[in-house]
Amino acid sequence: MSSSPPDRRSAEAPPFRQVAQTIARQNLPAFGATLHEVFAATDDAAKSGQQIAEIILRDPALTSMVLRAANTASLGYVGQNKVVTVSRAVVVLGMNAVRSLCLSALAVEKLATASAFRPRVLAALGMALHAAVQARDLGQRQGMRRDDAERLFVEALLGGIGDMAFWCHGADYAQRLQQLLDAGVPAPQAEQTVLGMTLQQFGRELLQAWDLQAVLRDSPQVALADSLSRAAQHDWDSAQTLQITQRIATLLDSPLADTRLRLQHNAEQARLLAHALGAGGATQWIAPPTVEPEAAAEEEAAQAAALAAAAPDAMLQLRMLTEMVAVASSRRDLPLLFQAALEGLHRAVGLDRCVLCLISPARDRLAGRLAAGQDVSELRLRLQWPWPATPDAAWRPGQVEWYCADRPAPDFLLAATGVGDCFVATLTVDQSIIGMFYADQWPSRRALTADGFDGFRRFVVQTEMIVRGLPR
Repeated sequence: MSSSPPDRRSAEAPPFRQVAQTIARQNLPAFGATLHEVFAATDDAAKSGQQIAEIILRDPALTSMVLRAANTASLGYVGQNKVVTVSRAVVVLGMNAVRSLCLSALAVEKLATASAFRPRVLAALGMALHAAVQARDLGQRQGMRRDDAERLFVEALLGGIGDMAFWCHGADYAQRLQQLLDAGVPAPQAEQTVLGMTLQQFGRELLQAWDLQAVLRDSPQVALADSLSRAAQHDWDSAQTLQITQRIATLLDSPLADTRLRLQHNAEQARLLAHALGAGGATQWIAPPTVEPEAAAEEEAAQAAALAAAAPDAMLQLRMLTEMVAVASSRRDLPLLFQAALEGLHRAVGLDRCVLCLISPARDRLAGRLAAGQDVSELRLRLQWPWPATPDAAWRPGQVEWYCADRPAPDFLLAATGVGDCFVATLTVDQSIIGMFYADQWPSRRALTADGFDGFRRFVVQTEMIVRGLPR
């Protein structure tokens, strides 16, 4: 069969266009399709909140991240009003705000994955989230309507998609660029040498391949926010950062000291958003606010107190076990139920890291999908196995295990976590194992306890009981 016209054009295209088309069509086709669907739905006045919610609810991890971000009170989204369903989030926040959160969560889930260039991916994600929050705030302070300011957030975030996608899927091109950067070649020059254009321009090609190029409007607020995010990766006192801060102060007719405080506050919101989305590693590339020594000591003491208090709380367990019943009204709400169970294991049982692995619909892979606790994003990515290769036959419905020195964990689990002291339980629905709960205390190095194991078992059993009672 002869090559189609699109294939011939691709063969004649410059390197950057070939790479962009390959990534868009072969590596990330589902990501592009979901982006396009979300944009089409949120731009259509005829779409209902429930229709928008249905797009998000197809992906349990995406659902969890959107709700966690929406309920991060310090981000200023919902305050005291707890959002427990995506449709409710659409009503409370508005479609454009939900789109911002959805795109942020998609970027984390599909792009911030383990790879040979993971630090580059996380750097791009951190700067994109920082620029997005700063751009939205600039728009709001200039008197823009809420929806228009959210569009600036989206434009800034998608402006970093090219960097993330390239470092995830650029293969040999990424290796060549890494070598040039390691040799000290300035980034713009190295990018031009390898691709024939910058990664920012490459991102435009990627969005064009997804038919989303109209998102990038070259808004001046986005350009300024992007410059700030790149300058303030590690330091608020560099000459370049101070120069950009002065430009923003002049633009807004605001005192320099007040502007500096506002920009640092925005950076902290970006850091919180990254944590809420399970991408805490990206915060390394968002400089924290300048903190006085006394404040730093107070924060350290607060963290120590929180760690000391992370022990099983019987009353909190009872309350959270009871609340779980009201979280889901049908099996479409299972992601919310599962996340509530994980939050209970972390907050009420006091376990550091809690992950739910689910078996794929084809029952050929077991993979970490939802998580709660400290430093869980890396762990969730490591908990992935071909399901037939795991000891499927040795697992049974209702199985709950405490692995320790006297009862070693299975090899496949040890290889993924490196932790010998952990709790594991099968998640069973309709007499069929559909997943696995995992929990440990690795970040704090605290020993697991019998009380903790009893709490772990209670939340797993409660989850299974609620699922059995839900209408299909």
